[in-house]
Amino acid sequence: MRIFLATVAFSFLVVFTVKVTAQELHKDEIVVIKGEKYISHQVRTGETVYSISKKYKVDQAVLKVHNPKVVNGLSIGDILKIPYVEGVNISESQVLQKGSPDGFTTHKIKSRNETPYFIAKQYGITVEELYAYNTGVRKYKKGVKVKIPFWNEVKQPVAIEKTEKQLLEAPETIKHVVVSGETLYGLSKKYKVSEHEILTINPKARNLKAGMTIYIPLKNEVVAETKPVPVAKEVAVSYFEHIIESGESMWGITRRYGVSENELKALNPILETGFPAGAVIRIPVSETEKNVAKPLNEAAFKKHLVEKGETLYGLSKKYNLSIPEIQKYNPVLENRNLVYGETILIPEQPDEIFEQIVQNNKADSTRLVEEYYEVELPTEIPSTCLPVQKGMLSDKTYNIVLFLPLFLEINDTLNREDLVLDTMSLFTAEEVEIAQDTTIELEERKELFKQFYGGSENFVQFYEGVLLAIDSLQKAGVNICLNVFDTQRKADSIRQYVFTNEFLATDLIIGPIYERVQREVAQIAAKNRIPIISPLASQSEITKSNSSYFQVNPTREYLAVQTAEMVAEEYYNSNFIVVKTKNYSGTPEGQLVDLFREKFVNSGFMSDNFGVNFTIYDFENEGSFGLRRIMSKTKENVVYIPSSNEGELSVAISNVNNLADDFSITLIGSNRFPNFSSIQVDHYHNLKLKYIAPYWIEYTNPSTIKFIEKFKTNFNTEPDNFGAQGYDVTMYFMTALTAFGNDFDDCLPYLHIDQVQGNYHFEKVTQFGGYMNQGVSVIAYTRDYRVERKRIKGQPRLMVER
Repeated sequence: MRIFLATVAFSFLVVFTVKVTAQELHKDEIVVIKGEKYISHQVRTGETVYSISKKYKVDQAVLKVHNPKVVNGLSIGDILKIPYVEGVNISESQVLQKGSPDGFTTHKIKSRNETPYFIAKQYGITVEELYAYNTGVRKYKKGVKVKIPFWNEVKQPVAIEKTEKQLLEAPETIKHVVVSGETLYGLSKKYKVSEHEILTINPKARNLKAGMTIYIPLKNEVVAETKPVPVAKEVAVSYFEHIIESGESMWGITRRYGVSENELKALNPILETGFPAGAVIRIPVSETEKNVAKPLNEAAFKKHLVEKGETLYGLSKKYNLSIPEIQKYNPVLENRNLVYGETILIPEQPDEIFEQIVQNNKADSTRLVEEYYEVELPTEIPSTCLPVQKGMLSDKTYNIVLFLPLFLEINDTLNREDLVLDTMSLFTAEEVEIAQDTTIELEERKELFKQFYGGSENFVQFYEGVLLAIDSLQKAGVNICLNVFDTQRKADSIRQYVFTNEFLATDLIIGPIYERVQREVAQIAAKNRIPIISPLASQSEITKSNSSYFQVNPTREYLAVQTAEMVAEEYYNSNFIVVKTKNYSGTPEGQLVDLFREKFVNSGFMSDNFGVNFTIYDFENEGSFGLRRIMSKTKENVVYIPSSNEGELSVAISNVNNLADDFSITLIGSNRFPNFSSIQVDHYHNLKLKYIAPYWIEYTNPSTIKFIEKFKTNFNTEPDNFGAQGYDVTMYFMTALTAFGNDFDDCLPYLHIDQVQGNYHFEKVTQFGGYMNQGVSVIAYTRDYRVERKRIKGQPRLMVER
């Protein structure tokens, strides 16, 4: 008997070795190797290390020990050696199989906008399939050719051939009608079955839509009525889902959510081989209960317990609230999705209470309503970010350097007046006497100023704003020494100073304005750990590599992402129309069209009856006649015109405006729109223009009013955006410097000061780079001719416990 068993074991070993080498296995088999039982498994389409480990009830680490190559990623057709676990019945492990492709087509990437996610969607395959059959492709960039697999006939399990009657009568399945917001992952967890098992019976469930009827394999235990339970405080970790979007990186996600790369890879094996756009990954959340917002008025809210598979979009529809409204009272949701079992605050709307508030306090009704809904989100300040006590630095003098292109000599030449005898009466006797003693040339007081050189007037205003901030700080007891340098546009204009020991004693550098002048200064600042502030430039490569660099003006790319996010949050159930005035391929405006589409797809409401309709209208060739035909009477019509040409925008906006009396229309624009003089402001109000702006002055704010009055008193002119920027930058960073010391970067989230036009929130751009401000405003024009800031994006609201 022993000899027979040994022979059998040897036979299995030989067979297994041959099959591994030839990779001809097409089904699971149990083999014995050196006395241990294993399952030989051939990798199928769509499988991951995680799904295989769950299917065969083995730990992922154990799977990797026996199959070291899986660390580099799975390839369709690979043979895996899986330790056999008692109770695993491989004969019942049905999976959706396509088998080997019937052939391949070739796709050549035409632009950087064609991500793996979009290519897969275009050809109706998964991202995993695209990667599996293009293992030699390292980067998906313009000009690269990729293979696209296709199947003439996908073989499905016999179960899908059953009639609806048979399925309903079959004891092993139950009927489920998909509701808005549900996902395949959520359903698999709700019913405790695998996604593969659902897809086996319902192949169309890969693209779930509200109202769709699917059939769920029923397990022995009853799970259909599973209800969520509140997350206990002892629970250390729970998860939410994140869809990887174009342009996101592993480092960016780890920074955004405060998790390590190893944690992410452990939960999401697909990340072992790349970071594919479109993939759904799980993000761990620690101590969920600790971050729940607490209402000051319990009667103002109902509490919603999050169920499996629920999304912000689904809650928004369920409670007839916008996503920003939900986020407003649940600040943690501004940076992540829902977590199963957590409690969400949903504002009640007691009309009778509001009517009473408005009637009794009409002048102050807005403030009273806000107080009615006030919530707290306690946040503990790290000990390293506790503000320095007053008096500790009272003897310290802060050395500040300001680099600005003031063009003093050119402006002096442009505005000089020759002195003549008959103008001497314009000067006092004291002034004439001083002039004679010091040989100072006198200038007329009348017509003293003619013009500014170039845009130097803006930088003079910025300088004046800096002076007002320093004056306020000095009155508060801060000692400041300000050194101002006229850089013009030349790097060598300041080179002599920046290489001195005096410069190395600097505590803070503001400017230079232009990147070519900044480079040398930024290098010295980085070596000596001196914070350098770029107050105006929006595009700079320095931010990516200099950890001491702070970019105040967000990039155009960031504003575009925030615009797409704002539109997806507020108009996911709209009639979205792209009015094409010319070929926008490859332009920044065209890239925003792709961002809109991607955001809508990720929301799960793309082309849904209850979701968004996405239409590209060829205005260039069709003119205005067809616009009325694609407008909706029942949905908000959201219009975006992908052009930066003022003339094209003016014509298109005028034609869309002609429909504003018959349809509800929202125009999506940019912060450049108010500067287009040829476009009537009435059109912006009729079309409810909405855009993302990096700056916004709230003229009703008491601190803003005080700043404007002080500016007018000192400089006899109204401050513009540059004056406000100079004031904000100086007050913000000097306050950080005095409160936290020179290494203030990690403590900026806990710095709260009133700003005239800014809403700063700085985040690292790259792992070894600097910081960029991500606080932006949503600006809206209303039909009653008001322009309002609706909300602030990118700036977490922290209620700090001290």
